Amino acid sequence: MKNTTKQTKERLERFKELYSAAVIAADSTRERLNRHMDQYLGSDEIDGSSERASVVRNITYEIIESEINADIPVPKVDTTCYNEARDQNARAIERLSSALRSRLPFEELNDRDERYTYIYGGSVFYVEWDSSQSDNAGEGGVKVHLISPLDFVPQPSIDSVEDMEYCFLHFTTTRSELVTKYGANPDELQLAECEYLADLEDPLGDAVAVIVAFYRDENGQVGKFVFSGDLALDDIPDYYKRKNISADEGSENLEYESVTLADGRQVEIPYYVPGSFPIVVRKNTISDSILLGGSDCERIRPQQQAINKVESRILQKLLRAGVTPIMPEGTAVTLSNAIFGQIIKTRPGESIDNYGKIDTTPDISQDIAEANRLYDQAKRVLGISDALQGLDANVSESGYARQLKIARASSRLETKKRMKHLAYCRIYELIFKHYLAFADEPRRFAWRDTFGKMHFTEFNRYDFIEQDKYGNYYYDDSYLFTVDTNADAQYQSEVLWEINLTNLERGTLGDKTNPTTLMRYWQLQDKAHFPYARENVEYFQNMITSGGANETEGYTEAETAEV
Repeated sequence: MKNTTKQTKERLERFKELYSAAVIAADSTRERLNRHMDQYLGSDEIDGSSERASVVRNITYEIIESEINADIPVPKVDTTCYNEARDQNARAIERLSSALRSRLPFEELNDRDERYTYIYGGSVFYVEWDSSQSDNAGEGGVKVHLISPLDFVPQPSIDSVEDMEYCFLHFTTTRSELVTKYGANPDELQLAECEYLADLEDPLGDAVAVIVAFYRDENGQVGKFVFSGDLALDDIPDYYKRKNISADEGSENLEYESVTLADGRQVEIPYYVPGSFPIVVRKNTISDSILLGGSDCERIRPQQQAINKVESRILQKLLRAGVTPIMPEGTAVTLSNAIFGQIIKTRPGESIDNYGKIDTTPDISQDIAEANRLYDQAKRVLGISDALQGLDANVSESGYARQLKIARASSRLETKKRMKHLAYCRIYELIFKHYLAFADEPRRFAWRDTFGKMHFTEFNRYDFIEQDKYGNYYYDDSYLFTVDTNADAQYQSEVLWEINLTNLERGTLGDKTNPTTLMRYWQLQDKAHFPYARENVEYFQNMITSGGANETEGYTEAETAEV
């Protein structure tokens, strides 16, 4: 639908009104989030006072950074009603999600997500199907974006994305991007909204704000509307439905597709249409009637404020402190370039007992004790222990024992971990549903089993076709998404190396002098990313088979190259 039509202009005004009202309603939340970020960055602000702290001991930054977890949850999928075909589909979903988990920049997303969550109380993920992606597997693919809570504007008074009728995402882009991505008319770019105040004097300032609105229509279908200022950029009433694009008549929804079943029959089946917003909110901890969770910054703000006051008082005491000399009247004092700064010359026959000093150096031991007490108090509020921060390191402990100790110490943080797992379950589910809706070609990828053997598998959305009791065909999306809490991601690689070596030495893998056992050991080390483990696996494989087949034997040249 072109953005020059009367209908789209009316819709633009409607969404601008909704967005303005939602922004106003979120003003207090935005102010609170900005205060949290300022605190994390080391603000010297003192609540209720115009004075500023002269010293900021940033315990907020230190404690939050000790919470950062680099682990990315591993997907685990189960069926709601078991049969062999559904179980194979569940494994295909797992491998699809795991492959994308490796390919997409989840390391970077996780790094920002962890900080957003602890600072703001939550973070926002946006999952979209990008039809411009193309590779040898097929057209289109999933993109996952991490959105700052400052750039997510929810429907006022609604604390769950699933219950919202509409919500907004804010992006910053360039005017040229409006032309290339949305096909905007270059002559109308002055209608776009400038992102920065400095650009207001230049109506063609390069940075512009783009607002993406997701909404539900009267039938409960998800729609998408994109605009910048007075410029409508995209209008998709049925966001997930397949479209037949016509330059003359606009876009037309496609309801059914023709599919050839495994038995050769050709049937008509409705296209799969997801029903949820493509947005996932990860909460830090659950807070009533709040879209985001509880912020760690907010919880320890009293301790941060108090410790800044104490540290500022320590500095003031030390700056006023000093040693004042006492000397008789008429004593000659001369300046010098020596390290002592000055020389006091006594008069002939005068005793040094005539001289003295007044030491005004204050006792700050109680202040230091209070600052440390506040720091420990802040850690206890969030459940952070010395073991978690590595402040009680014991060189006599093994890596595995220390990992278990840290795990026990972080038990109070289990709720936060579960909130992260829940968010990733929803992300993996959205990824699956996008591929079920839009991936027309089977998606093929490689995976390695527990024995180190490389396999090729594929995700084919047509494998998910089921027939109901009335004989109607449909796409089955009834799968349960969890995370594998026993996966390698929960451990550090060094700990896994130590566990594997211990198992080898104790004989739990078999006779450690047997090449088969050694090959199994190196396969486990390879899975834990031990340096040069892959070469050792190949060495023992060749030893066992006396120079037998390579693990890629039987595959085509293209398949071997893909490995």
